[in-house]
Amino acid sequence: MREEILDDFGNSESPYAFEEIAERLIYEGYELRIGFYISRAFEVFQRNIGGFIGFGLVILAINVALTFIPIIGSFATTIINAPLGIGWAIVTGKIIREEPFEFGDFFKGFDLFSPLALGALVSGVLIMIGIFILIIPGIYLVVGYMWVSLIIYYGKQEFWPAMEYSRKIISKNWISFFGFAIVLLLLNMAGAIIFGIGLLVTIPVSYIAMYLSYVDIVESME
Repeated sequence: MREEILDDFGNSESPYAFEEIAERLIYEGYELRIGFYISRAFEVFQRNIGGFIGFGLVILAINVALTFIPIIGSFATTIINAPLGIGWAIVTGKIIREEPFEFGDFFKGFDLFSPLALGALVSGVLIMIGIFILIIPGIYLVVGYMWVSLIIYYGKQEFWPAMEYSRKIISKNWISFFGFAIVLLLLNMAGAIIFGIGLLVTIPVSYIAMYLSYVDIVESME
């Protein structure tokens, strides 16, 4: 499995600082391999089916519980989902590098709670403003901010630089990322058809695929 997954993404240990890599990507561009990431995401998912589904159920339970909190429920959901969301990537990273992992690793995003929560909150506000003013700017930002949490956690950036790096890097190949987002949306729509049960597979696969795109483009850059 290592040869099938990790080797396809280079050594995943770039010798360059994130800022240098980001500037090169913005200037030189890159290739986005949508089908490749999704197919590999299903392979990774199969390596830890119980863990990924279990974590998905935990997130579902937390979100359902938060909806019963008056006034601040939706706000709390946004804040909590940011560090939870990066958990898919953390465990995926360990799987593709064949490192030992445990269920608690899904929650390691809380080590960077503040920047992840701020990144989700501020980007969410800007997206809503963009949609309110004119739908197109909102769509642009939804796609442009797809890597914010990944850059905060793996690029070791604060929330605002992470938002800007995500937007600028993705804007270099925005149409392809828009297509990526559409494919993931369709995948999850398909997962929702059977009473939503399929979402326990398609949501983890979507997060895994997004992380693999980051590894392929950023971490494997020579």
